Amino acid sequence: MKVARELNYKPNKIAQSLAIGSTKTIGIMCFDLENNYFASLVDVIEGIAKNEGYFINLILTHGDPKKEREGIAYLEERHVDGIVLFSVCKDADYSTYLQSLGIPIVTIYNRISEDFTFIGVDAKKAMRDAVKYIAGKGYERILFLNAKITSKKKQGMNVYTLQERQDGYLQGLREIGLHDPIVLEGLDEEAVSSAICANSGRRTAILCISDMYAVSVLELCKKKHWDVPGDVGIMGYDNMDMLQYIAPRICSVGYDVHLLGKQLVTVLLETMCSDAPSSDHMMDYCFTDGESL
Repeated sequence: MKVARELNYKPNKIAQSLAIGSTKTIGIMCFDLENNYFASLVDVIEGIAKNEGYFINLILTHGDPKKEREGIAYLEERHVDGIVLFSVCKDADYSTYLQSLGIPIVTIYNRISEDFTFIGVDAKKAMRDAVKYIAGKGYERILFLNAKITSKKKQGMNVYTLQERQDGYLQGLREIGLHDPIVLEGLDEEAVSSAICANSGRRTAILCISDMYAVSVLELCKKKHWDVPGDVGIMGYDNMDMLQYIAPRICSVGYDVHLLGKQLVTVLLETMCSDAPSSDHMMDYCFTDGESL
């Protein structure tokens, strides 16, 4: 050891990983970091993984299934010990392909199949309850602003969570006796404005697929000089930290992102030590108060 220090010897980590069968790295496959929710979650996962002795290898797919497959191949070549996967792929053989890699995988946001543990929030139930929460504030007309789900479906993309949230919205309307669902796709200002204006004198609120969309709707309302919540109510999803700096404070479906990140790493480590996937884990959620409803 004295000679090693004198010669400034550094172990070959690649050789060590071959010897012990572990690289002490975890791959994270994520859409992008533009949404503060994803950035916060990746930051939490990195910190918890590091405390467990692991480094992360982050791949951003930007919602491109081809880039996701390329990223999976990249992580396989580097012999990561496990993968946290935010998937957009939905090929019929994708689950089979992932299983063939022999790498423990935990999924979040979009479910791939029952062969992989899924961790997240029951999005359908959360949106159903959100509709009831909004109605309880006296709104008689509730619009739903989704991403461009129809376009994504045509491209063969995995839209599991987007569909679950939309189905929850529709279920919520049925349960409170509203039978005029209005689903808008994408941030088309003209379409959103027209939908808001066609309110027939009924108090109107917009339930958004995410806080990012909710912030965009709030900016549109300010541009149109519509009062929030006087003229239009707004509710988001994710309860991002940035909402505390926006006025009026947007109401949102919230959950503990730190607990979610901890759960992801814990379950992945358990899966890495077992031959079978763990059971799914569903997080609790709540409705954060604000001034937008």
